Amino acid sequence: MRKSGLLYLLALFPLLTPRLNAEDRSFSVVPKGNFTTGSQLFPFPNSSNPFDRASFIAIEDFFGVGLEVKYQIPETNIALGISADYIRTTTSFTKRPSLSLTIPVEDGYRVIPVEFTAYFLIPVSGPTWGVYMGGGMGAYFGNRIYRYANVEARSTDIGHGFGIHVLGGVSYRITEWFSVNAEMKFRDLQFRTSNAFAASETVFQNRVITLSQPGESRVHTDGMIFQIGTAFSF
Repeated sequence: MRKSGLLYLLALFPLLTPRLNAEDRSFSVVPKGNFTTGSQLFPFPNSSNPFDRASFIAIEDFFGVGLEVKYQIPETNIALGISADYIRTTTSFTKRPSLSLTIPVEDGYRVIPVEFTAYFLIPVSGPTWGVYMGGGMGAYFGNRIYRYANVEARSTDIGHGFGIHVLGGVSYRITEWFSVNAEMKFRDLQFRTSNAFAASETVFQNRVITLSQPGESRVHTDGMIFQIGTAFSF
């Protein structure tokens, strides 16, 4: 019981400690660039075959952009933020339906994460350097990008999902209205979406190619996210 109580007080400490820099401005707009280390695209999540169901295409090391609006609650170490990112990533490979034919394939996804985050400024922070942690939840809207033999299978619906995220970061204040942030974030991003070809066949290299409908797929991002942002306060 004593250990649980101590952990509870430690968790509340950032909330109860007065903000160190009372002169800070309350609102800030934060354009961000981000880098994600890994994600998986599952082409057959509904297959009755467990091997097909578990198979995935690894898509790693890609960039995105985002924008956040943050509000620092006066006289506290608490800030609240709402953000939206845009991420588009694909990978290219080939398939060989026969020894004499190689077909190019592009597979990937685009997604817009919309997230709400609560930030806690750690009390050891000073007027220039800040150290913070945070966490929250998000809604994710995306679709698969799939091309086979240079023919695109268009999305038949916009996928959506919900998840949580946690982060830690440091900030460096250059002026009273401008600062730079660096963050490391873990995001549990998942969504499902469907694609379909408009036709069942196409001509590629003077051959008639059968187009198999991709159907429903699932995207899961479980890599680390590194973010750099510039905060404009007012």
